[in-house]
Amino acid sequence: MKKSEKELVPLKEALRAAGLRVTPQRMAVFLEMLNSTGHPSVADIHRRVQDRLPTVSLDTVYRTLRKLSELGLINPVSSSGEGVRFDSRINHHHHFICARCGRIIDFDSRELDKVPIPQDMARMGEVWDAHMEVRGICSDCLYKIDNRS
Repeated sequence: MKKSEKELVPLKEALRAAGLRVTPQRMAVFLEMLNSTGHPSVADIHRRVQDRLPTVSLDTVYRTLRKLSELGLINPVSSSGEGVRFDSRINHHHHFICARCGRIIDFDSRELDKVPIPQDMARMGEVWDAHMEVRGICSDCLYKIDNRS
């Protein structure tokens, strides 16, 4: 089995379990997410998928990303003013979001993992997961600010 075929196994299983078809568009979007670095936007994934499937619409990519998120195969991430972005790293982690450039950086933190979920959250519904979004200015932007003439 080729690497890309192995990577598609979770997608195929999740789609079939949900009673959905495995389509070329869904496979292409999923593979682009797996091969992406960072946290791409819908437009980013759309551009990349269009290289292989020129007729794929932005709406199809958006709906596919939403469905992949609902199936637990990717995670949506909010960013600074750019709308939703997506993360193919589904294990527990946190995000640093730069308020200047919008870059999202994954990080792990044992200290943040230990922060208890407030008990009164139960009145809002069933909590499945919690992660921290830390916002600030990334080191690249700080470097640019510090080195202005």
